[in-house]
Amino acid sequence: MAVKTFAAIEVGSSQLEMKVYEISRKLGFRELDHVRYIIELGSDTYSKGMIGYELVNEMCDVLKKFRLKMEEYGADAYTAVGGSALREAENRDLILDQIQIKTGLRVKIISNAEQRFLIFKSVAYKMQNFEQLIQEGTAIVDLGSGSLQVSYFDRGVLQFSQNIRLGSLRIREILSGMEGHTPSF
Repeated sequence: MAVKTFAAIEVGSSQLEMKVYEISRKLGFRELDHVRYIIELGSDTYSKGMIGYELVNEMCDVLKKFRLKMEEYGADAYTAVGGSALREAENRDLILDQIQIKTGLRVKIISNAEQRFLIFKSVAYKMQNFEQLIQEGTAIVDLGSGSLQVSYFDRGVLQFSQNIRLGSLRIREILSGMEGHTPSF
């Protein structure tokens, strides 16, 4: 029975994250490693509309290290996705090119709908009673760095999902003007 090693990379608004898994038919998924690096790409995107050169270089340096970690584990495959910080950045195409040139990794920017679908799949996989839970009228709330997503399930079906661009980084950007005027910001 073949065992595969797979890496999943997320280029998020406030961090870069990679998980490495061992996958087999017999044992399913087993997490081998989880690495995370705090980098607030969303701060630039949400305040300036683009990600600055210094942050792009820092991000590429970290992604190079992720690539080396993948090689250490002998990863057979990987997927790398980017969310709202990349999706909303005016210079996203340049950033994706820089990532590929400097790291050899291809990052796919996913839509908000794709991101939510992956989150629902993850929640359903981790929660044994997910199917039962969504029968009873359930809201799933995802508070991220870039947005707040509220999704409502009833009778096992997604009834609606609303994305509000009001995550922790956006709130901090909105309130940053008060920082100099408030003693305990």
